[in-house]
Amino acid sequence: MNKKIWIFIFALLLSAFIWFEINIMKIQKVDIQIPITISSAPSALVPITIEPETIDITLEGKGQDIMGYNLKKFVYHIDLKDVHYGRNYLPIAYENLDGLEEFNLNVVYKPPMKDVLIVMDNMNTMIVPVELAFADDESKQYFEENELDVKPEEIQITGPQSMITQIEEIITIPYNKDIHIDDPHLSVIQPQDPMVSYDTYTLDITKMEPKIIQKTISLIPIDTPDGIEIFPSSVSIKVSGEQEIVSILEEKDIFTKVEFPDSFKVDDEISISVEVPAGVDLLGQTPTKVRIKSIPK
Repeated sequence: MNKKIWIFIFALLLSAFIWFEINIMKIQKVDIQIPITISSAPSALVPITIEPETIDITLEGKGQDIMGYNLKKFVYHIDLKDVHYGRNYLPIAYENLDGLEEFNLNVVYKPPMKDVLIVMDNMNTMIVPVELAFADDESKQYFEENELDVKPEEIQITGPQSMITQIEEIITIPYNKDIHIDDPHLSVIQPQDPMVSYDTYTLDITKMEPKIIQKTISLIPIDTPDGIEIFPSSVSIKVSGEQEIVSILEEKDIFTKVEFPDSFKVDDEISISVEVPAGVDLLGQTPTKVRIKSIPK
């Protein structure tokens, strides 16, 4: 390399070194942003607003001291142990700023505001329904035709009361039959605010459980042999089963008969048997016995 180039590089480095030495020893003024941090909030409360989030001041001191101060990354700490629900105005104690004495720095400008506003809200929980989203109409049709469902259908959310009361439903990522036919899980969209959390973020895609209903059918005639009269002559029953079956169940689908013994007489009480279709459960009947009013002579 040419000797003149070496001399030029050396002169450049020397100039930079001299400039640096002069500036780090020179008294300077710089604008500094000191972040505000908090701790010890009451367990039932949570801060939802901190204004401002930084203290903006102007410091004066030697360049090397300002550089050292910046490297330490000092913060202004606020203890929230005595705050209450709602708006709290906490005074800024500039004399308690860390690091000023250590680095021989002076505050030459303070912002006009004297307090930090901290708004506290109650922590609360709510149960919110899940709203299923679909990637396309084909996926929705597939989901419905295969009688699929997601569990749980509701999610518990926790967070500041003013935030969670605005949440009416929790929406899932879109169900896509091509993806979720092999993956029986579906995630929900994450809460927009980090202060809000869910008790679960993943749903299970399952086969829909049939809805079970109950139904009462009254005054079903009791079948008796010719010539025999009974009282009462009808029976009422209560049944349960899948909605698709029980909802269309009618009197003609029920079979009743009296269980006659080998010998019987007028005024005897005889048991009634009731037969219901397959898939239907008999929960109860009234009456369970009837009285014989007359028999053939």
